[in-house]
Amino acid sequence: MDKQRFFGLALLLLCAAKGGFAQTHRLIAGISVIPAEIQRPQEEANPNCKEWKDKACRVCSIEATLDISVKNKRKTPILLCRDMKPGPARVVMVTHAEPAIPGLWEVEFGLGYKTATRAECPHQFIASNNPPLKTAYEVGPVTIEGEIPPDGMIQALACVGLSSARVAAEGKETSVSLRIFKLCVISE
Repeated sequence: MDKQRFFGLALLLLCAAKGGFAQTHRLIAGISVIPAEIQRPQEEANPNCKEWKDKACRVCSIEATLDISVKNKRKTPILLCRDMKPGPARVVMVTHAEPAIPGLWEVEFGLGYKTATRAECPHQFIASNNPPLKTAYEVGPVTIEGEIPPDGMIQALACVGLSSARVAAEGKETSVSLRIFKLCVISE
């Protein structure tokens, strides 16, 4: 019993000298005390970042194939990138696109980005420029040049201008199903 008291007192004095009573109590209770920056490094806080350099993300991307629906005449957010290196950037996508309504169809598909200072989504793939009309399209790689602001945040967007499927002789507006194989934001 005396050895246990002596050991406890020695531990208490040692810990008190190193970090105060509160830390000593946590250590005795078996709770580790690790500063937050060591527990959650920046790399873990941003799982979409695939390449870090000088504490800034240089390449942000999706890991696996992603299936999403994009409504007609809407900008749809897809990938949010944080802690990016401010300055020039490229957004790149490769996707398979098809209409929600089966049939031959026309589509104006765009890739874009949104930041605190800017949002744009130009149409880089226009089906009527790539005849004949099809039931599905392989799109890409399509690329847009952009600018990452000082806050380091950028979000990749997909947008559809015109999207109509021809069912018999009639055209109907429709949403687009995308199967995204590659989507990345690259800081230059």
